[in-house]
Amino acid sequence: MTLFATLGMFIIDENRYINPVIYPDPPEKDIIGGAGTYAIIGARIVSTAHTLALPEPDCASEPETTTTTKTEVGTNATYYPISGIIDQGLDFPEQIETQIKTWKTSVIFRKLDQLTTRGVNTYDGLTGLRSFHYSTPKIRIELEDVAECRELRESKTYHLICSIERCKQLILGIRKFNPLAKFIYEPLPDDCVKHNWTKLTEILPMIDVFSPNRDEAIALALGESDNAKEENIADDSRITMLSDGELCAKFTTFQTLISNAGTVIRCGARGCHIRTHNGLDAHLPAYHQDQSHVVDVTGGGNSFCGGFMMGWYSSQEDWIYAAVCGNVSSGCIVEKLGMPIVEGERFNGLTLQERLHIYYNANPQLLESTKMVKTLKVAEIY
Repeated sequence: MTLFATLGMFIIDENRYINPVIYPDPPEKDIIGGAGTYAIIGARIVSTAHTLALPEPDCASEPETTTTTKTEVGTNATYYPISGIIDQGLDFPEQIETQIKTWKTSVIFRKLDQLTTRGVNTYDGLTGLRSFHYSTPKIRIELEDVAECRELRESKTYHLICSIERCKQLILGIRKFNPLAKFIYEPLPDDCVKHNWTKLTEILPMIDVFSPNRDEAIALALGESDNAKEENIADDSRITMLSDGELCAKFTTFQTLISNAGTVIRCGARGCHIRTHNGLDAHLPAYHQDQSHVVDVTGGGNSFCGGFMMGWYSSQEDWIYAAVCGNVSSGCIVEKLGMPIVEGERFNGLTLQERLHIYYNANPQLLESTKMVKTLKVAEIY
């Protein structure tokens, strides 16, 4: 039984540095990346082990072209009910597969007769800006891929990061064979423009958790003030000055069809803000209050969504605990370039319990408002 599945992509990244201020940094290659991959590791960081008999992969692809991390088929083995597709092209590095398998998830390795999806991040030392482009064709996860593989088809929750139109198509399609599925939607940055406001409001009633970052939320909400028609400078200024809670409310107003649906806005170094249709409104600080511990923010938002949804489902939709999990996951990811160092149940040297201890110690007011904490052993947190 899969608890969390992402439809985001796997990408192998290369980092290039131009216009260095002091000395040029050499390129960094073969970095595990992609929104889907970061969501997977985000969910894994806050997971609890499930010991189950591992079934044969149930995908339509031929056995020799599709494998999973479940190498102990037919035995009792510990794995984590988190899935997604890792597309392996002809140039897929063996060490990357080995590294992903240490996560002990139920991801699906799909072998393809083409190059692996690769991307290049270019960092400009003068401007501080980052640009990205694909260096090989991207491989998207389609609805048919979900329907053909049991690990994806029967998932309890899904992470969608795509256009608004595709989000609607995926939700409607998945609900045909998985009517009880829950969804977290992370919008694409390029889609977050005010002219998409009306299209977004049409799908918000279908979404359990909507999660833009603050800049994306503002860009979308600007469409409410003028309905994507003539610009109104006064209204635009009013939107940008909204508090996090007021901004969340712009979206939760439309999340009326699903019980306990809501919006979580990711606020970077300030943490996140949650607001539900049921009336919960709260701000949770980031895991790292000392920004000197933040090395690279790439994947922080994707991992937040994975951690949030895993915490949300495992706590029976406790939004406070989910936000804590999202902050813990993203806090771990930003501590280094690329994926965290995984050693058993330690991620960058710390277990989930140790990270919860650190976070709740810094934010004791959250203990009383987190139902999930009551089900955890006190010793595990303190």
